[in-house]
Amino acid sequence: MPELLQHPAIQGGLAPFAAALVVAAILVRTKFAGLAILAAYVCVVALTVGFGFSPLTVSRKILALGLAAPAVGIVADMVSRDGRRLSIAIAVAAGIAALWVFVPVLQQKDAGSAWLMAIGLALFVAAMVALMAALRDDGLRAGAAGLGVGVAVGVAALLSASTGYLLNGIALAAALGALLVVQFAAGRNVAVGFTGALPIGLLAALFAAATHVLAALPWYALPLLLLIPFAALIPLGSRLAFRARAVVLCVVCLAAAAPAILAAWHATRG
Repeated sequence: MPELLQHPAIQGGLAPFAAALVVAAILVRTKFAGLAILAAYVCVVALTVGFGFSPLTVSRKILALGLAAPAVGIVADMVSRDGRRLSIAIAVAAGIAALWVFVPVLQQKDAGSAWLMAIGLALFVAAMVALMAALRDDGLRAGAAGLGVGVAVGVAALLSASTGYLLNGIALAAALGALLVVQFAAGRNVAVGFTGALPIGLLAALFAAATHVLAALPWYALPLLLLIPFAALIPLGSRLAFRARAVVLCVVCLAAAAPAILAAWHATRG
């Protein structure tokens, strides 16, 4: 059994999927089904690196933010009156948090490079969080976007020689896959709210940013990842059946993941 739990397919795929599926099925009739993402993330962390926070490295800062994000999302869902302003505030806060995460790396660079990288990372993280927050009221669109982003981040990390973020990205995709399965089975749209949208956007962006900063993911792959939540916003005909809409959105978002994956593959060839 311990040997089985050490298999990457279990750690990054099957176990997070099962954890997210259970949580999503239990909370499907509430506004907190987005906690399935937290369940999957906790699962992959428990099976891989564990929950140590000292010393506070880049990876451990991402872990801390990943665990805190659902709590912030719950509070936002409970107090939200002006969702647009709240989305902007959360996105700005996420961009600032990204600077905190990567301060150790930025300090090792010259002033010009450090400022350029800092601005780029903050804008990327803020944009990803804002785009995912825009999908918070449509569980199918948020699920499809998260699935595409998770696959893109995981495969790009694999191509960039980052096993840790490969597992994290695939676990995120598995969590959204579980959430989509629950919605597909129930035949109803389950809004993820800020509770789900914030962890999806923040974790995906930080995983990708860390793969760029610490591994070999090229910088131009980061803005290409933003195409995925944009793709989830495409208008679909009102006559399209619910389950058909789910399939179409997943196909579109997975297709939108291709440019970022190809960018990572091209960089490895270089």
